[in-house]
Amino acid sequence: MKSPAYPANEQQRLLRLQRLALLDTEAEAVLDGFTQLAATVTGMPIALISLIDKDRQWWKSAVGLPQGSGTARDLSFCGHAIASEEDLFEVEDARLDERFADNPIVLGQPRVVHYAGVPLLMPGGERIGTLCVIDAKPGRLEAQSREILGNIARSVVNVLLLRESERTQRERALTEAKFKLIAEALPQMVWSTSPEGQPDYFNQRWYEFTGMHPGQVGDEALVSMLHPDDRARAWAAWQHSLASGQPYETEYRLRHFTGDYRWVLVRALSVCDEQGVILRWMGSCTDIQDQKLAQEELRVASHRKDEFLAMLAHELRNPLAPLSTAAQLLQIAPNDAERVRRSAELMERQVRHMTELVDDLLDVSRVTRGLVHVDRDVVELQQVVQGALEQANPLIEARHHTVEVDLPETLVYVRGDRVRLVQVVSNLLNNAAKYTAPGGRIGLRLSHAEGSACLSVTDNGSGIDPQLLRHVFELFTQGQRTPDRAQGGLGLGLSLVKSLVELHGGRVQASSAGLGCGSIFSVFLPSIDAQPQAETHSTGLALAPGSQALKMVVVDDNVDAGQMLAVWLRELGHQVVVKTAPEDALASPELDQVDVYLLDIGLPQMDGYELARRLRAQPRNEGAFFMAVTGYGQARDIALSKQAGFDHHFVKPLDTARLLAVLDHIVARA
Repeated sequence: MKSPAYPANEQQRLLRLQRLALLDTEAEAVLDGFTQLAATVTGMPIALISLIDKDRQWWKSAVGLPQGSGTARDLSFCGHAIASEEDLFEVEDARLDERFADNPIVLGQPRVVHYAGVPLLMPGGERIGTLCVIDAKPGRLEAQSREILGNIARSVVNVLLLRESERTQRERALTEAKFKLIAEALPQMVWSTSPEGQPDYFNQRWYEFTGMHPGQVGDEALVSMLHPDDRARAWAAWQHSLASGQPYETEYRLRHFTGDYRWVLVRALSVCDEQGVILRWMGSCTDIQDQKLAQEELRVASHRKDEFLAMLAHELRNPLAPLSTAAQLLQIAPNDAERVRRSAELMERQVRHMTELVDDLLDVSRVTRGLVHVDRDVVELQQVVQGALEQANPLIEARHHTVEVDLPETLVYVRGDRVRLVQVVSNLLNNAAKYTAPGGRIGLRLSHAEGSACLSVTDNGSGIDPQLLRHVFELFTQGQRTPDRAQGGLGLGLSLVKSLVELHGGRVQASSAGLGCGSIFSVFLPSIDAQPQAETHSTGLALAPGSQALKMVVVDDNVDAGQMLAVWLRELGHQVVVKTAPEDALASPELDQVDVYLLDIGLPQMDGYELARRLRAQPRNEGAFFMAVTGYGQARDIALSKQAGFDHHFVKPLDTARLLAVLDHIVARA
């Protein structure tokens, strides 16, 4: 039995070490003190604390071991042999114990003969290491030494628990600091809640967006920021995520510090421990107001486009119905002169209407693509007003409107394209007439001040809904149509007005007090002080058609179109030959001494441009006039026809009055 010579105050030393453990003292120093105390109270030359961390690596705090004597793993050879995790395990002479017969450290350095070890147990019973003492001579500990060694082992566990708690707290604080550092650097609003969903943190972006005072993180403060219409839906989704642990994602309107509500995308994920227990919720709010507005704009634009296409189909079918009926009447009674006359007038009106629709479409297309060229002549706006009134007068008279015109006594001039400016004002007058009930009033006023001219068209019609007002000059936008569909048209006029005015360096403006309160459309143009130059007018001859027969050739692969044009020209007294293929026009021997060629452009095998060049190269066509009669009417098409040698370019449906004037001029020159 060993009788160690340890001092009487070993209990005081143990208490002092326990107090040091509670202070901010290095854990290694405290553990070294415990090993020294264990060696002293047992009289053993070597004392050792060996620990296993989470990665199953060993760490030692030892006294009495010479340098290079081995590792903690080597000196813990007997840990597996401890029969009871609560008792001290002691081997008096390892040389005589068959369990350690093959262990090299029994015979080597340090020489382990007498061994006593106490397991280090966590409160839950988990063994985390061993406190042991070693001697190179056989022996046995006294009961008091065994008791003190057990007390030291429990004190070591307490130190380790305290240091583990401090380490966990430090790691948690560091993690929290890193999280807040990242959260404050993000452009989104970042927040977190307890596992139960109670908010406990918002970053600075949140307070900047909402205008809330820093530190306001309660449920009531958060809910009050949501739009009333979104609260129930957002809260239900949040409760579902809290109950299920599933990610939270929704969109709602959040009150901005300005007082307006803005759409935000809200997402949150649960943060769980290794066992899957939710520790907290981390979330973010992203301002998506601009995306929402863009989506709504696209939705509205798509809806307007669909409505426009439906209206286009309707407006094109309307004239087709009477055209079809008139054609059938002509077949039934071809010899009834009165019926033929009425049918012809009807067909002419409907074709004119369809032409206007197509012209509007082409105008808008050309303007939006920047293909429209406007002249920069000196234009008197009073003349523009008169020209616009003449164009809009048929619709105004048909709806029995009263028009009040207010013009200044002083002439007002701008630099621009007279035809296009007349189109602008007539479109505004037609728009007012369409959306004003029969018998209504329309006003047209021209004013001038400080280098700016203003043309305003007012009406007491249906007015404009505030939601529509900011879109009224956009493509595919129309006001509500009345059941009688008196408005007609495709709703392209105002878009064309805006584009043409801007090409003249001006701007347009629309205002209305609301539905049923009428509207005001104003055009602002930069005015000039220059006086207009004297206009020169062509004195082209306008001889009666048919005074001299012309020999003409029509080339069109559309048989009906070519034959109908030939019939009309023959009625005027001209000689007309129709060809449907370019090769026939080039090779036919009867086509000699032709005065006029009327060529389609979209021909098979060879387009009209190439056909015109080849015909002009033939000696027999010297002095012949070439006219393009085509559906292609863009500026580029007209330029190509000039390059190919055409004298005139006509767009289908044919402007017969213009063609008659050209033919009269040719006859006069003959």
